[in-house]
Amino acid sequence: EYHFFRWSLSYYGRFLKVGLWKTKMAGNRQISSEDIQFFDVDLFCGKEKVEGFYAMNLPHRMKCVDLENSEFCLMNFDRNNPEYMFYYMKLRENIFNDDNADIVRCEEMHRSIVVNEKIKKALFEAGLKGLQFSNSIDITPKDRTIYEKI
Repeated sequence: EYHFFRWSLSYYGRFLKVGLWKTKMAGNRQISSEDIQFFDVDLFCGKEKVEGFYAMNLPHRMKCVDLENSEFCLMNFDRNNPEYMFYYMKLRENIFNDDNADIVRCEEMHRSIVVNEKIKKALFEAGLKGLQFSNSIDITPKDRTIYEKI
């Protein structure tokens, strides 16, 4: 089973307060440094430095959306680099296999992160809060999103 992974707390533009996640997951051998990278960020509020913020880089991108079962509008006419506006976004089956990463950025929706069940379980076991997992996201009144929060 695969899940969209969304931050529901501690989001500041492109910088995430992932210090706790970085600390708790760093010792977790299930996540490879090839799958996720953290970089220190100097973040200031006025002249005061705010500690514990990191930029997170996911070097792997993958086609994740089941376009046949999703509802969307094509926003450009570039066949090589299509841009979508999704009304209902459903994940494909069998996104990851043994040769791929466990956590990726979704190619069709660049701001979405997709994780496998192993990563989801590790995040739950780490005791983190403010995360949301779903295999579909619906922004229509049909309310088809089913999600799990920690």
